[in-house]
Amino acid sequence: MKKILMILFISLSFSCADDKPESGELTDFLPPNPAVILQMNNPDLFFSNFQNNEFIKQNLEHEISQKISEKLGVLRHFPLKNKALLTFVADGERIDFSFITKGALSPISLDSIPNKQVETLTSKDLKILKYVLEGKSAFTTQIDSITIISSSKNLLENSIFGTHSNSQQLETAFKAASPKKPNIFIDHSKAPAVFGNIFPEFLRNFSQWTVVDAELSQTQINLDGISIAADTLSQHLQFFQNVGVSHNRLAEISPVTSHGFTSISFRSFDELERNLNNSSQNDLSSEVSLLKNASEAGIIELPEGKIFAVRSLDPEAARQMMVMDLQKKETYRETDIFEYAGSSVFGELLQPLLRPEALQVMAFLDTWVLFADNTEALHQLIATSQNGLVLGNTEAYKSSAESLSSEASFLVVKNHQALPKGEASNNDLDYSDFPISALQFIQQDNFAHVHAVLKKNSALKTEKATAQAAAVDLGAALAGKPVFFQNHRTKGMDIAVQDVENTLYLISPEGKIYWKKKLNSRILGEVQTVDIFRNGRFQLAFATQSELHIIDRDGNPVKPFPLKFRDAITQPLSVFDYDNKRDYRFVVTQGNDLLMYDRKGKAVHGFRFSKARSEIIQPPKHVRIGRKDYILVPESSGKLHILSRTGKTRVPVREEIEFSENDWYEYNDNFVSTNTSGQVLKVNENGSVKRENLNFAENTRITATPKTLVSLSENELSIGKSSATLDFGLYTEPQIFYINNKIYVSVTDLQAHKVYLFDSNANLFPGFPVYGNSLVDLSNADDDTALELVVQGEENGVLIYSVSSAQ
Repeated sequence: MKKILMILFISLSFSCADDKPESGELTDFLPPNPAVILQMNNPDLFFSNFQNNEFIKQNLEHEISQKISEKLGVLRHFPLKNKALLTFVADGERIDFSFITKGALSPISLDSIPNKQVETLTSKDLKILKYVLEGKSAFTTQIDSITIISSSKNLLENSIFGTHSNSQQLETAFKAASPKKPNIFIDHSKAPAVFGNIFPEFLRNFSQWTVVDAELSQTQINLDGISIAADTLSQHLQFFQNVGVSHNRLAEISPVTSHGFTSISFRSFDELERNLNNSSQNDLSSEVSLLKNASEAGIIELPEGKIFAVRSLDPEAARQMMVMDLQKKETYRETDIFEYAGSSVFGELLQPLLRPEALQVMAFLDTWVLFADNTEALHQLIATSQNGLVLGNTEAYKSSAESLSSEASFLVVKNHQALPKGEASNNDLDYSDFPISALQFIQQDNFAHVHAVLKKNSALKTEKATAQAAAVDLGAALAGKPVFFQNHRTKGMDIAVQDVENTLYLISPEGKIYWKKKLNSRILGEVQTVDIFRNGRFQLAFATQSELHIIDRDGNPVKPFPLKFRDAITQPLSVFDYDNKRDYRFVVTQGNDLLMYDRKGKAVHGFRFSKARSEIIQPPKHVRIGRKDYILVPESSGKLHILSRTGKTRVPVREEIEFSENDWYEYNDNFVSTNTSGQVLKVNENGSVKRENLNFAENTRITATPKTLVSLSENELSIGKSSATLDFGLYTEPQIFYINNKIYVSVTDLQAHKVYLFDSNANLFPGFPVYGNSLVDLSNADDDTALELVVQGEENGVLIYSVSSAQ
């Protein structure tokens, strides 16, 4: 099974195509005899998610991965934005690809490529450009709206002038593929030439074409689709015609130490036997009778040996029938074990689907009849079943089973944690943290449903209160801290972050990149969540250096936004929702001036703030005390404006203030911040300024809620009346999060790369500190009870932690 997922893993990195010049469809240009095809709506986005999948990252050095990556390296010089097919064709030892896409396609830039070569060729009046870039060749041509890039001129010509005799099975597969997801098409007879021994032996003649929709996240690969056999019983999938399916329950007795199992299920063994053409010819042997009264059979692979298991519909009748001619060998844990001499019978009946061999002993366990080549294997299975130490009880298997059907004609499961390193069936792949892989086929009419899953599961490790849930590599340094953004579809949270190349990303809490969007400049401050239509669907709001953006969850601008400005925006966007009715006010700061807009993008003419005397040094902040609204605006001259909703002075503050880097907060019905001397400043509603000396250092950072003041003075963290002494370091300002009526306080040591999380009593949460390099965001981002914390990891990475004890 591990082999299928490596296929899917490698196929997943690159694939797709089709045939003829006249119609202008991508599939019109498929080369003859493709082995593997990948269809993608947005190749660039797909490859971003692909490179961030942990299993794929762990195996990029694998021989096959290296071989294909080498071949495809030239594609990185071309824009890959439009729908495309990437197809692989094998000719002997040589593997070539064709990339077929809509629109004209020229290299992004040749200026920085040394020793480049560009040559114009012709073939049957067709203009072909040959590029040699960094030692790799690419042949390209355009026909109407279709562009083809190939590693081989021959293959390019065959794609256009060759005979395109696509099978009916491939045409059916294209019709079945989801138009919204990446799709992988595999020709079972040709794929081994591309993938070598990582293509599982049992799949080589299992079907003709399989197509799967690929769902990739940071920690999971899900493949769902159909498999279509040719019209011949020589392909194994056809053996399940009219057989029916039952529940696969072999996991319920497969020990956690097993290497995995293979299971077939059926409702009519007579029909299965007829399709296999292994007729018993009215044989009334106990083995035949056992299978005729069964619903599942399979092989469990243990370190001690293989076990052939049959699940009987009538266990007592099976026992009475089988033990008539058997001699008891021993009793183990109150289970009788018998000698058995019918080794070859089951192999003759069930091959090529199952090949049980050298069966010497047997036992009965609940509804199961078990056969093995030695008693040690039976001992292990009996003991682990009695103790509940079976795959079916593990979180890893249960989690994987959520992506599978409970009934399948053919199911293969591998337990990579138990497989010995270096074993041939492991293909030298790294399955760290990916203990279970599973593949199943469910026969229906003339095709079979296919499901495959490979899922990270850290629950098999020592459980900690805090654990890294995902890590996302953006490929460029982060421009600011990642923040959570409310997902109205899942009722959870996604993650928004921008890199230094001004690309904005939306990422799932599992680490999957939903989309990325290039902006004109850097986002000022944080992305904020709004609901401008007041319908429960949320948007991202932020300002760049020249624009005010409102973007929907799919990355599209909400009209009439963005609003464009001639003069530079100098502070992060302020968003006011005075009465919590989502009647937003968006405040843009330009030097010493403030501009206010409503949720429809229109200027709020009732807001009449005269320009400040000097530059505004912090984004305006809305504070409500009682029923009164205040807008706080500090300027570099030392003037603190406290305004009404209309922009008029509401509280006159006559004293000049030496503003520190700290924001202004409401605390105990006062406006609170600090000055550059480390004194706490309290301004009341009459405009009186009170200075308190709490022995804070000059660079003390504070934050506050209406009832709790948090300060970090050098290495002393104070939360209300509680405190904690930290190691000396270079700390960010403290952050307060108020979630489910609880206060959480976070601070990051940028020098030691450590994130701390405290409760309201200054107690450090278990598992902290964790690695991180920025301010954090904290929320319950998914459907479990644990909180999620997101932070910058390395300069180009986002880390997501699960904090299970924080609720």
